[in-house]
Amino acid sequence: MVPPPCTPQRAERLLRVQGRLLLGLAALLMVNGPLLTRTGLLPWTVPGPPAPETLLDPGATPRAVQPAAALGTEEERTIAAFERARPAVVGISSVDLATFRRGGRLVPVEIPEGTGSGFVWDTGGWIVTNWHVVANATMVRVSLADGGIREGVLVGAVPEQDLAVIKIDPAGLDLTAIPLGDSEGLRVGQSVLAIGNPFGLEASLSKGVVSGLQRVIDLETDVRIRGVIQTDAAINPGNSGGVLLDLAGRLVGVNTAIRSRTGFSAGVGFAVPAERVNELVPRILAGEFPVAAGRALIGILMLPDELVRARGLAGVGIEELVPGGGAERAGLRGLDPEDEEALDLIVAVDDEEVTTQEGLRSLLSQYRPGDSVQVRVQRADETLEVEVVLGGSRER
Repeated sequence: MVPPPCTPQRAERLLRVQGRLLLGLAALLMVNGPLLTRTGLLPWTVPGPPAPETLLDPGATPRAVQPAAALGTEEERTIAAFERARPAVVGISSVDLATFRRGGRLVPVEIPEGTGSGFVWDTGGWIVTNWHVVANATMVRVSLADGGIREGVLVGAVPEQDLAVIKIDPAGLDLTAIPLGDSEGLRVGQSVLAIGNPFGLEASLSKGVVSGLQRVIDLETDVRIRGVIQTDAAINPGNSGGVLLDLAGRLVGVNTAIRSRTGFSAGVGFAVPAERVNELVPRILAGEFPVAAGRALIGILMLPDELVRARGLAGVGIEELVPGGGAERAGLRGLDPEDEEALDLIVAVDDEEVTTQEGLRSLLSQYRPGDSVQVRVQRADETLEVEVVLGGSRER
């Protein structure tokens, strides 16, 4: 039989068939090569991986450390600016207070509702932050650079510029005010530093440049702010209310917002300029922009009246102290689980006698959060007179 002529089409089909056979053979060898080698069906051997112990170096020693290069001028300025401003930067937490029973006693628990940043305006205990950080806060906690925590009272705000001022009790604190700079002299391309508490990571530094001036931003609170500074320094949730500095460590803006599809830093952040802050904060402090501070609190959980009377006492017993509250800072005590006879009993506020929980609440309603009162406390056979700075609880 004469084979058919080899046309180009037939030759192409033969090549395709041969190619598929070769690929199949290669795959078969890759999968079954080690098995075929062990059984002697292939004339060569495939080496296995080396034993781990043959890879070790028993004589290994630490490497020599290379000398550090001298810091550049801009690095030195960045470090100096951070160290100068760091003591003035604080964390702001908006919290709600709940209680639960543990071992038959009420224990206060703070439920975090949001975090942000702020900074010390002056040593009188005034703290500046963003309005949106504290707008819905029931209670405010301020975390200081030295690790201390103080209860804060919202005293005023300008929501249209996203600025708010909180007051803390400065007694016993060595507060450092932020150095103030000139934002009107900023230029696009100038280096700036952002310090705050992104994701709750305190005193975090990011660096960038001024990437725009006189911007207009719309906040989620339906507020439009004009004339803000744009920067590419990383700003993330928790940075709000923190400082934007020049390389001299001076405040040039208050970090306020980012523009991002994800809600995290995308290189476009915004800050309220320092000139506007310096204009509005004194007006807030003067009472021009008040906000509802809520009801005044002494910072305690009260022992039920019937338990106090069962001991043959008259007054308000302190079962537990609210962390960071005025009573705790004044040195008052909660019940000692090992000695429940050691009871601090509030018997008077500003010389007004107190005998029941309702009487204490009624008396405190005459005061505002942030006010100072003289509290008379009976502790066993000792009578104490202490000054307590009242905290506050705002309604939602």
